[in-house]
Amino acid sequence: MPDISEIGFDLQPALEIWAHVLSVPERGRLVCGFGKRDVGFDSGMPRLISWVRPNLDHKPKPLPVEYHIASLWDQHACVEGPEDSPLRVGDLVSVGISHPCTTLDKWRGLLVVDDDYVVHDLVRTYF
Repeated sequence: MPDISEIGFDLQPALEIWAHVLSVPERGRLVCGFGKRDVGFDSGMPRLISWVRPNLDHKPKPLPVEYHIASLWDQHACVEGPEDSPLRVGDLVSVGISHPCTTLDKWRGLLVVDDDYVVHDLVRTYF
């Protein structure tokens, strides 16, 4: 199997999950509303992708690589990022799942969206 650096492009997440920022207990630390019950993590922690402030932003903004999931609890995730992070309670963050198999069994349905996050379909899962 070739090394990932040999394939000539970055791998993209196979699945995206969105969750609210529930708490900002200190600068540079966020608690988000997803956890082990929502996402697979057998191939590493999900990667933070973007964020949006509901009712204000029209398009998600990318999250810099400084943001990462420090801990994944049963129903929450502890996210660490820069101390001057603009994220606040109520914002939405998206995380990419690199290996979706152990995430698919956690959801009864998955929304199929386009690049503008317009919902086009619902795929039901049966496990």
